[in-house]
Amino acid sequence: MKQKIALIIGSTGLVGKQLTQQLLLDEKYQTVHIFVRREIAADTYQDPKNKLQIHLVDFDDTAQWQSLLHGDELFCCIGTTLKQAGSKPAQRKVNLEIPTKIAQYANQNGVPKVALISSAGANHESASFYLRLKGQLEQNLQALNWKQIAIVRPSFLEGKRDNLRFGEQFAISLYSVLKYIPIIKRYRPIKAEQVAKRMQELLSREQAETLVIEELEQLF
Repeated sequence: MKQKIALIIGSTGLVGKQLTQQLLLDEKYQTVHIFVRREIAADTYQDPKNKLQIHLVDFDDTAQWQSLLHGDELFCCIGTTLKQAGSKPAQRKVNLEIPTKIAQYANQNGVPKVALISSAGANHESASFYLRLKGQLEQNLQALNWKQIAIVRPSFLEGKRDNLRFGEQFAISLYSVLKYIPIIKRYRPIKAEQVAKRMQELLSREQAETLVIEELEQLF
């Protein structure tokens, strides 16, 4: 079987880190390209077969490095909170404009498959600014001509974060206690490594399809 080339944006985030590490240790992948805006530590990932290719790029000028977006699979894990971004325009750029442009270039370059981490409740008409951005991004990617697109909509993500978010940690604890109540079942926390593994598994399928995965059982 021909080994694959993976492209990852958002490789330094909670799911992106897990996904990058999983692909580096997977024999099905020949090379894993990650695109980052700043230098990362050499020991961030275990890379025993030297598969990792790190590209230091300007996300505000994706046209300058669009030629690097060639491969078999694009994994879109990029995203930020309003607090981290500092303003709604800045959050819109990271959560919608940048990944849309990167996906368009990858699609134009012949990348056949894409997996996107979205959010439970994503809807382009949502009253929530964050969920509206996620829904708009889903629409933008679905409008492109992919052989396969997989969208996963996890709720709260569990895992080791560089920056502790008190509100999110509280919500994770609360939903973990209430997880068996049917009405909030879809919002139960899920481990970041499980989401990463599911994204990879979905793109391993050979049939042409569009998948939107939101039910928690489908994410495991």
